[in-house]
Amino acid sequence: MTRISCFDSATSVDDAVANAERARAAGLHRYWAPQVRNTDPMVVLGVVGREVADIGLGTSVVAHQTTFAQNLAAQARTINQLSGGRFTLGLGTSHEPVITGVFGLPWRKPYTHMVEYLDALLPLLSEQKVSTSGEFVTHHTEINVPGPAPEVMLAALGPKMLKLAAERTSGTITWMTGPTTIAEHVRPAIGPEAQIVAGVPVWITDDIETARAKSNVQLAIYGQLPSYRAMLDREGMETPADMVLMGDTETVRAGLARYREAGTSEVALNVLGSGESLGEAWKLAESLGGKI
Repeated sequence: MTRISCFDSATSVDDAVANAERARAAGLHRYWAPQVRNTDPMVVLGVVGREVADIGLGTSVVAHQTTFAQNLAAQARTINQLSGGRFTLGLGTSHEPVITGVFGLPWRKPYTHMVEYLDALLPLLSEQKVSTSGEFVTHHTEINVPGPAPEVMLAALGPKMLKLAAERTSGTITWMTGPTTIAEHVRPAIGPEAQIVAGVPVWITDDIETARAKSNVQLAIYGQLPSYRAMLDREGMETPADMVLMGDTETVRAGLARYREAGTSEVALNVLGSGESLGEAWKLAESLGGKI
């Protein structure tokens, strides 16, 4: 069984609460919020965790370069506290063009940086104290946020990062990664026990030409960032629009089944389009009852 979740980049907290409630009512497993240029995912998930019951919550994902491990640990434990243990911290490495071009920070040894970040973060999440010194991350500190420790997942695409995800977290979260790549690259690298959550863009429509053109505009960046470009190439996809499950309801349903067959633990639907297309996507999610 592969669970179905909702991937939502809301521009208002009210929209996020409404979408999370609709996902809960449809029987979806989790409500994922990304760290992009819309509402802050940690704030949004704090509100959603208080307002919407009985659905998992997760970040997909927070870039570790954007905050100190102590601050992120305190935020994560706070969300987990107020949601009664429903929060999953999805963590990942940002991309070189973002780090250097947007933030003006150096890009060096991203794998080593992530290892050191986990050396600080994971003890803070579990024991709420840490003493570690490294080239990139040094923390000698503690926090005090009562309650359970949240689950952690690591966005990973390369073999070393996938192995790290398996060894030190619950698994990986992917994006722009198709079922062939998951079956032949991700699952073998991460092992049989780790979770694989696949973010999957879907667009239910009978106007394929228009949907493809709009998808390639909306998702253009993923054809340019090297890590995602590599995943598209592995899948034999020319453009990001090729990764969108696009067509009528049965076509999309069949495409989701391929992710189950590939060994994916959970599919997070990122619904594209609007109006009737959006409504049909919600109908499909509701008909699936939270699993495929």
